[in-house]
Amino acid sequence: MMSIAYWRNEYCTKNQQIDHEHQELFQIVNQLHDAMLRGEDQSVLKGILETLAIHTIEHFKTEEAMMRCHHYPGYERHKQAHDGLKAKVVLLLRKIDCSETTITVELTSFLTEWLVHHIKGEDQKMIQFFRTPVASQAVV
Repeated sequence: MMSIAYWRNEYCTKNQQIDHEHQELFQIVNQLHDAMLRGEDQSVLKGILETLAIHTIEHFKTEEAMMRCHHYPGYERHKQAHDGLKAKVVLLLRKIDCSETTITVELTSFLTEWLVHHIKGEDQKMIQFFRTPVASQAVV
């Protein structure tokens, strides 16, 4: 398989569920990239992208629920980042349906960069907060 998204230990949040979901997202981005390089039909690529969208939305729900439970002060900013990516993917899927665009290496590069940047930034801040004494008193 030709990969574009490589999991590194520095991405670990030490939250088993979040790390597992992040690794799944990396795997799906790599599936999409590999299928594209193999010259798979756009309908196959779109199916993989839809799978990625579903997993991403479920992952965002997990994180957002955790943030609400812990009364995370950065919730709104973090959710805005999630909503921004969701909107881009929904628009992209719509454009693919209308044959206005195709899935390219630029897309898989963008998704990889977004994931890495988000995990190393917003997600690490969130996890650090969860480990504070105030957050650890929250009901999970």
